[in-house]
Amino acid sequence: MDDDIEGTPLPAIPHRKDISSDPESMHALEVRVFELVTELVPDAYDPYNQAADQRPTEQTTISNMNWLSETLEQAEILFRQFPMSRRDGQLIGHLLRILDDFEDFYSMLERKLQAESAERADNDAMNAAVCRLLLATAPTNVRFIIRLMYDEDILDRVTRWANADATSTSLHGLQLRCYASGLLSFALRDRSIADIVVNNESFCTNLLKRARFYANALEAEHAAAAAYMQDVQKKKAVSSKHKKPSVGTPSSKKRKLSIDDKKDMSNAPSISAAAAPPPPPRTADEHDDDETISTRLADLILSIPAPTVNHEQGPAPLMLLDLLYTVQCVGLMGEYLELLASALKDDIVGTSITLLHSAHTSVWSATLQLISHFLAHKKFAFSFLDAGGLDLVLAAQASPRFAHLHRSLGMCLHAFASSSVVTELILSRDPTRTALLSMGMTLLSSPYDRARQNAVVFFGLVVPFRSALEYFEAHDGLYTLFNLIRAGNLPKAAVQRQLAHDACLCLRQYVRVHFAVLAQGLRRKTVDASTSSSRMIKQTLGKPVDIDDKAFEQHVAILEAHRPCTMMCKETKWQTQFTHLRGPLVLLEVLDVFRSHTATTDPSSEPTSFRLWLVERALFSLQILRMLTLAYPPMAVEICHTMLQDSQRTGLTILLDCAMTSHPRDGDIVKGALQVVCNCVCTSSSGDKQPQQYSKKDDRTTANNNTSSSSSMATPFPARAILKLAREKNAIKVCLQLLRYKRSLQHADAIRLLATQALLGLSKDRHVTQILEQMQIGQLLSDLIRNEPVLEENADVHAKFRECALELISHVTHRAPSASIHEATDPTVRKIEKANIVAATRVTYNPTELLVMIHDHLKAHGLHAAADALESEAALNLRASCPSPQKPIKKAKVALDDASTPRPAKKPKRSMAHHPKLLSFAQRRQQMLSKWKQQPSYFDKDIPAQSMVLSSPKKATSMAKKPLVKPTWLDTVVRQHLREQHRLCPHPVSVVPPFSLTASKSHRCHHNSQAQGGLTAAKFMADGHILLGTDHGEVLQMHLNQDEVVGLWTCHANAGALTDLSTNEHTRTSSLLMLTGTTRYGPHLLSLFYPIFGLLLCGFFAKSIDSLS
Repeated sequence: MDDDIEGTPLPAIPHRKDISSDPESMHALEVRVFELVTELVPDAYDPYNQAADQRPTEQTTISNMNWLSETLEQAEILFRQFPMSRRDGQLIGHLLRILDDFEDFYSMLERKLQAESAERADNDAMNAAVCRLLLATAPTNVRFIIRLMYDEDILDRVTRWANADATSTSLHGLQLRCYASGLLSFALRDRSIADIVVNNESFCTNLLKRARFYANALEAEHAAAAAYMQDVQKKKAVSSKHKKPSVGTPSSKKRKLSIDDKKDMSNAPSISAAAAPPPPPRTADEHDDDETISTRLADLILSIPAPTVNHEQGPAPLMLLDLLYTVQCVGLMGEYLELLASALKDDIVGTSITLLHSAHTSVWSATLQLISHFLAHKKFAFSFLDAGGLDLVLAAQASPRFAHLHRSLGMCLHAFASSSVVTELILSRDPTRTALLSMGMTLLSSPYDRARQNAVVFFGLVVPFRSALEYFEAHDGLYTLFNLIRAGNLPKAAVQRQLAHDACLCLRQYVRVHFAVLAQGLRRKTVDASTSSSRMIKQTLGKPVDIDDKAFEQHVAILEAHRPCTMMCKETKWQTQFTHLRGPLVLLEVLDVFRSHTATTDPSSEPTSFRLWLVERALFSLQILRMLTLAYPPMAVEICHTMLQDSQRTGLTILLDCAMTSHPRDGDIVKGALQVVCNCVCTSSSGDKQPQQYSKKDDRTTANNNTSSSSSMATPFPARAILKLAREKNAIKVCLQLLRYKRSLQHADAIRLLATQALLGLSKDRHVTQILEQMQIGQLLSDLIRNEPVLEENADVHAKFRECALELISHVTHRAPSASIHEATDPTVRKIEKANIVAATRVTYNPTELLVMIHDHLKAHGLHAAADALESEAALNLRASCPSPQKPIKKAKVALDDASTPRPAKKPKRSMAHHPKLLSFAQRRQQMLSKWKQQPSYFDKDIPAQSMVLSSPKKATSMAKKPLVKPTWLDTVVRQHLREQHRLCPHPVSVVPPFSLTASKSHRCHHNSQAQGGLTAAKFMADGHILLGTDHGEVLQMHLNQDEVVGLWTCHANAGALTDLSTNEHTRTSSLLMLTGTTRYGPHLLSLFYPIFGLLLCGFFAKSIDSLS
């Protein structure tokens, strides 16, 4: 059955024998309807085509319209008695098709509502018949009624009829008011019409008073509601004495309801505790209950006579219909703030509680819809909860009418969950929490699509609460969502498409909650204990988890920053259940539907709603896959290798097809698909360390290894399988094409970054690295790096793209990162200029440093005699020379391998006679020189002995400068190495000082940008230290012997260069005090600080020199 009109009021009229499902009766009835419509239509558009005596009279036309309306109403009642899904093939479907075959039938009804026909005097009967006939066709013609009300004249006229006085004694006036209210109950579903009607203050006020009038007229329900609310307030008053009210919950103070003012306490029956709970479900037949309520309401208008025309409705059913239409109209305008004050003044809460004590299904349905709209206001929601309304709503699940109230109850659940404050209050109570979630799970299996849709939205809003999440998982809510998603891949109606859309959204919210919990737990583990106690926000058990878009991006950043830690996380229960239920397969099927539809159908030929449905479902699925691959990397293997039976395509192929889509809204799809691909191909290897385990020792070891070795490292088997599959499915081609993506300018920079990251992940495979090197990927990326971002606001994304592109170039070309940066960023003219500068530079170095390096090399290989001979002959001052850069690396390597490899046997120590410990360096040098004078050198055997005699140091120096040493092969190699270092400088210069062979850092030419921060003041200290002041307002303390910075302080960050430094080191104070001065602002600004303790006192003293002296 079409549940879009579930709960729509139907008149309680006697059943006609000619209306049945018998084919003969159906045929005769269809013939009669055809004849009546034939008589009605010519009377509307051509009243002169027949003789005046042959045309039907106005009374006959009214009678025919009422008969036709009654026939359609009876056929609709017959249709609702059977669980049929559609009206096609049923009696009501045949009758409505006959009306549709007459093109001018609805035009005739529209003309009769216009001014020249509807404004005639004493024409209430005709207008009532027209409105009733329109209402009879409303289940399938709601859009026609809404379009009809777009005419302001017709809308004003219908509103005026519905706003008639309730004390009217005319039957036709009562009919017209009832049917006009019914038309408005359908027209107010359109927001533009509701915006107009809600500004009619008199109409809204009269509707509220009429609803309250009907609630008070039902005396039994009114008395039960008053007793129920009074008992609820008593219980709360008792509980408040023993329990202090919480700060965040609304006050439990009893609200004064106008229903209590109307009750006469002297005549009221005694209220017992047994009257407080909701009334038990009545076992009376629905038709008997209709007659009971209709009769009680009809007693209010005893002066109205019975209808004189056949097929007209009498006062009793009209009063019930008027009650239902009035409640529906008030409910459809309940979300407007303009109506809230008037509604609370007229006790809309008491009216709702009263009507909920009725046993009539249609009254319940209309009241629940009214409550669902008014729950948009927190004030009404808290008042309704305080009055015990939620218990009445939840009690409907145990009543026989529950099967007929699925959609209305679903609307209420959706409304309760729309406010997080209201939901938190409800879920904090154990009885209501269980009953509410149980009703939601029941509605998930409802046969009505609208009810299931509201239930899915309800759980999408409450899963951020821990209690709701646990209940949802314990009752197989994930399994139900997967079934709804798969059923929506081939929807037959718009309602099913919307249901599948909401199911995907609910699943995304479910995964986001677990994703947020994982990110918060990872953040608590990685943040310092001291920082976490003060800065980390502790999650309260009853509070919802924050999963909005902004919080989601923060969670993604946390997991991407600590991605190696996710590899060591154990598989949780929800991940196991998600994999067991084939969740990746369900999501890939959604993406395959999008892919196949966009590949075979022109998107412009489809309706806009259908295109949005396809795109949004695909986006939700891609977001879920992104979270799964980021939070649980092993799931990437299953996602990439899952094979779909229908299309025989793997998951990775579907992702790549989505990345190459040509859909008009392809920017979001391409970005989402690339994010999933990046997570799949960039999974961390099992050998990665946690962030806190890295040290400088690892950095040094990594820096000295060749870049090409990274591509040959052992990759885990799952990662190798993904990379191999990506290479076979043309992932390289897709990423290269997306590097120049510009169809969506808003996402162009982000897509370029993701494509580069995907290529960087693919380059872990050596085959991919070779392919990229042959395709000259470096040249393409260099051109893109030098370009500006597509949009200026994406400058930060472009900066990340530059870093990633340079890393990819360095990895593919096997070059140092600095060389790759300059090679990629410098234009061609700049490259030529730098090459000319490097070629014209004269490379010089200190030969003694080369000898020291040779000496250390000989020592390292055990050639101690040769090393000692070199030291003695070249007169090397090893203590004054800088250590070789290989020594700390060697020590670090030994220390690194100490725990894993056994230590070699120690070499025997040399005799103490050869190395006396008590000799100083000068004595040892003199001893070696004496030995050297007595015997010739090993390297100069052909030189005469007299050349070895040195008369004086001055003569030796002059003799050493005379011979011209020819460049040797070793000298050429060293100079070429130094020239290569010079070529890597960002800003090379042609005149450079001698290069250092033993420096720990590579050579770098100074640039003008580095000239800032020069020294402007200096102060020598007694303990071998010096204080240096810079033009940036900084003070450096350096150790003169060790040539290293001991301390650094910023004294005048914005006050210019330091001009004066003075200390109190010659005084008797225990703590060192320093005075610094600057002259930028005229008067001297002084700063006091204690450099020993690192305490900087940032107070500036604006005093003149005279005052200081």
